[in-house]
Amino acid sequence: MSETVKCDILSHFDDGQPLVFFVNGKKVIECQPDPQCTLSTYLRERLRLCGTKVGCAEGGCGACTVMISRIERSGGRVHNLAINACLMPVCALHGMAITTVEGIGSTRTRLHPVQERIAKAHGSQCGFCTPGMVMTMYALLRNSPVPSMKQLDVALQGNLCRCTGYRPIIEGYKTFTKEFGTVQNGTCAMGDKCCKNKLTNGEACKQEFVNELFESSEFKPYDPSQEPIFPPELKLFSSLDEKSLVFRSSNVTWYRPVKLDHLLALKKLYPEAKIVVGNTEIGIETKFKYMEYPVLISPTHIEELNSIEKTDRGLRVGASVSLTELERVLSEEIASNAEHETRLYRAIVDMLQWFAGAQIRNVASVGGNIMTGSPISDLNPIFNAAGIE
Repeated sequence: MSETVKCDILSHFDDGQPLVFFVNGKKVIECQPDPQCTLSTYLRERLRLCGTKVGCAEGGCGACTVMISRIERSGGRVHNLAINACLMPVCALHGMAITTVEGIGSTRTRLHPVQERIAKAHGSQCGFCTPGMVMTMYALLRNSPVPSMKQLDVALQGNLCRCTGYRPIIEGYKTFTKEFGTVQNGTCAMGDKCCKNKLTNGEACKQEFVNELFESSEFKPYDPSQEPIFPPELKLFSSLDEKSLVFRSSNVTWYRPVKLDHLLALKKLYPEAKIVVGNTEIGIETKFKYMEYPVLISPTHIEELNSIEKTDRGLRVGASVSLTELERVLSEEIASNAEHETRLYRAIVDMLQWFAGAQIRNVASVGGNIMTGSPISDLNPIFNAAGIE
């Protein structure tokens, strides 16, 4: 490719734009962001927000969970997503808002109800996983102020704890759900599996179960109207979303095109460039396999790749659409159409419940899952069996 053509392609990208995002309501401007730096590293080492812990560093334990918020320009909807900061490239956060555990409450001011309830329910022992648990529950409440027990269960799929056995965590957070209050105090959380319903040495257990973990009446009520709002600057001005950007370090260049033509031109210019959406695969390869990718391309702002369109033949899904968004749209189709028309959609939704944790599904893309070609396959067997094009 001639230098003239190369310059013409790169002229579409703003090479002097600093990285701009918000952390706990405060604007952050990074003039020389490192494309290899993850959000967890940036929070801990640059901003000294060390409440975000790093456990496995590969998106499995959830200790590094934070909430990212971005606005959907077409509909004005704000998406609040729990994500793994250990995998999220900081360069991918341009124009977004991040909330960490330090941004919702503290012992020096006042605890947020999510923090208070996990503490009073004895849901924290070593405390290492606690910030991640807190932020997962916080993100759930920002989307569903009164969630169901199923939503709670799904939300915490990506958070691991080796100390508490989960019962006090679930018992404390159950108080936020629709189901809480419909069950009388003194009912065992094990339901039909309670020891009272089993035979021990030939006789039913006579002991009555009493929940002495906490007194729920002492909890502060949760008021969603008191939560911080999405930064008005990001809501009112779309300039941070409209430009094709490039961020450079000494050995890696990060491109964020906003048009499909720009992406195709970049791939022609750099055939070996890696396309990054959720970074759930490349992030692990660079960390643990020491693989190097000099050129990274983020397609998260290309409309054609991030939308789901309904057609006469079904749904046309963009390659960068997240698994969470895919599940949301499929669930809406299932609810509004006949069962025989949505069997494939039901199979996909059912399978997604076994796909990693919610933090991964919130960022992992449909196209990325296909291209990874993992031995565990995930979506690929369903797509092959259904003849999806």
